[in-house]
Amino acid sequence: MARLRQEGLTAREMELIQVLWQQKEATVEMIQAKLPDQLEGSTIRTLLQIMEDKGYVAHEKQGRANVYRPIIEQHLVQSVALKYIIRKLFGGSAELLLVRLVKDGGIGLDAVTRLCKKLK
Repeated sequence: MARLRQEGLTAREMELIQVLWQQKEATVEMIQAKLPDQLEGSTIRTLLQIMEDKGYVAHEKQGRANVYRPIIEQHLVQSVALKYIIRKLFGGSAELLLVRLVKDGGIGLDAVTRLCKKLK
């Protein structure tokens, strides 16, 4: 049964799709070479199948190899993840998220001011 895209991506799946976004398309071996730590090819294949079931990637047979490509744009995944974080960790308040980013040094007040001006 196909999973729903709203399920999001696990940390490992996110690593794989990051490689695919960078490479546009890749085989399991190409993905494996780009990962920061070693992951077995069979594990990568399993994760890619799950991601395909979720609607994040597709593959095409080229010779003996499957070539995978992302079928969802990076900004859409970022939006879904951000909405989830805001809802689950910040009680639905994007303002609380922004306050946390400023307090933790992830973004400076000057940058917030510049962003406010751009958004007007």
